[in-house]
Formats: sequence, structure tokens, C-alpha cells
Amino acid sequence: MKSSLPVAASGPARDWGTELVMELNNTARHANSHLAIMGKPGVGKTQFLLKILTDIRVQSNFQTHFIYFDYKGDVVDNTRFLELARVQPFRLLQGGQSLPINPFILPAYDDQTINVSAREKSESFASINSKLGVVQKGALTEAIRAAYAKRAGSAAPYPDFPDVLDMATSAYEADDKNDDSLIEVLRDLSVFELFWRHGSEIAPIDRVSNRTMLIDVHAMPVLKELVAYLVIERLYKEMASLPDSPVTEGKRTIRTILVIDEAHNYLSQKNIFLQRIIREGRSKGVVVFFASQSPNDYQQKFFNFQELLEFAYIFQCDGVSANSVQDILGCNLS
Repeated sequence: MKSSLPVAASGPARDWGTELVMELNNTARHANSHLAIMGKPGVGKTQFLLKILTDIRVQSNFQTHFIYFDYKGDVVDNTRFLELARVQPFRLLQGGQSLPINPFILPAYDDQTINVSAREKSESFASINSKLGVVQKGALTEAIRAAYAKRAGSAAPYPDFPDVLDMATSAYEADDKNDDSLIEVLRDLSVFELFWRHGSEIAPIDRVSNRTMLIDVHAMPVLKELVAYLVIERLYKEMASLPDSPVTEGKRTIRTILVIDEAHNYLSQKNIFLQRIIREGRSKGVVVFFASQSPNDYQQKFFNFQELLEFAYIFQCDGVSANSVQDILGCNLS
């Protein structure tokens, strides 16, 4: 897979319109296919990103998919991109549209699988919302377990967020506890109907890794990062169960791309599933693309993203040291 991209160059030493051939999946030349685009607002990061994604979709005969988180709301209205790349948009909190995804669907519904998933969900919520402490994490874990028990033996043995909210509020009432930040988050997830719920006219989708979706979260006052976290968790779980992606003539098949625009709003979150996709996704054909404002965004204390990004494109940036640019490009001043 190749992408022919116009290089926006300046100065007398370069010509405009120079073609750059980027072989993302060339296993002989590159350790992985993860990519980051950096630059201050207005320099063309998003348009550059959309060009790459459209090329990949067309050149793969639409067999390579992507999940795009749109934090600004400008991509979802780009009808030409949606048509050329054959993207299904989901406009959350707009016109009652929700994601046909149920984060509680599991490969099995035995006690151990449910317990592990419940603990992971509570850790996910706490990593996004600093107000959720040990007590709230324990309460959420128990509410999720109880919600699975409520649906056990049914044709759809998985709960939805209203189920979890019901279990949590019942437990709080039994203990004569006042509503807190946990109940607030669960109520928002239920009332806003961001995810699939029982009674929906359509069934929840079986897989996200074989869908090309644009998830527009710009209209959401809260929960942007949590929605992304839950979708990324689902993608990782699917990825872990996939066989290795085929390699033909030194080119590894890219199955799907996780795309996070305005990533500086998200990279500081301790998303263990995003980290695992970056570390383990190469052999599975799962790739991550970021767009953010600065190379500094990729140097988090808990995880150094830049070390695992094979491709980096830096547009005009403000307040960035030469050392940061050298580090992410893997070069030096000499």
C-alpha cells in the first residue's frame, strides 16, 4: 500500500508539488505503521490526514478500514471526504443518533470473564474521571456484575448503561447514599443514549474492526474521552483475538486504523488499551494515526508515544524546542 502525497514545501531549495511515496506497510523498511501529524491550528494537519486516509481506502479497494474520532466537528461535514472514503458518520448528541456498539458484549459470559471485564470498566472510568475514587470504582464493578446477572440466560446476555445505572442507584438507595460523580456519569451515558441500548431497533454490531466510521463527539459537553476509551477498548479486544495479518511481498495487510484528531486532548489520559494497540498492533494489522499541535504531546510520563511512532510529519509549531523535534524525527542537528 502506497500513498502519494504532495509535500508542502517552501523556500528556493524545494519545488512545490514534489511527490512523496509513503509505504506504510513495508515491513522491510519500517518497524510499524503508526503515524503522527503535528502543527499549530490552521496549518493543514486535518486536510493532510484526510488525504492519507482517502488514498489508503481507495488503494486498498476499501478493504482497509478506519475509526476516526472527530473532536472539532469539521470533518463530519466534509461530504466529499465521506463519499470518497466511504465513511459512515455518527453524530453523537445530534438528532438522537447513537453508536450501534454495546461496550458490555463479551466473548463469553462466565463469572471470570464478567468479573475481569467489570474491573477493567471501573479502571477505565477512573482513569478518565479523577473524581472516581476507590469506593466509586468498587461500586461500579458491583453494579456491572449485577447488571450481567439481570440479563443472564436471556437471548442478549449483556447489559446496557441503563441496566448498570439501575443497579448502581438501587445499591446507593439500599445503603442510604447520596448520588455522587459515579451516578452522574452513568446517568449521562444513559440519558444521552450514546451507545446501543436494549429496545433499539437495530442489533449492536458484531465487530468494529471491519467498519469505517467517523465518530463526531464535538457536540458533547462531557464524556468525549470516555466514549473514545470504550470504543478503543472494544477494538483492542477484537484485535487480540485476530490471527496475524497476512504479509505479501514484504507488505503487511493493514486491517484497520484508529484515528485520533486533536490528540493533545487525549494523549494525557492513561488509556491502557490504546497503549496495547500501539505496542501489539503491528502483527495484527491495526494502526494508530494521531494529529495534534506539538511534538511535546507525545512525551507523557506514563508512556512515551513518540518511541513507537514510525512516521512523523511536523508542520509549523509554536513553543517547541529543537530537541523535541530531533527526538520525534530521530535525527540530530549535524
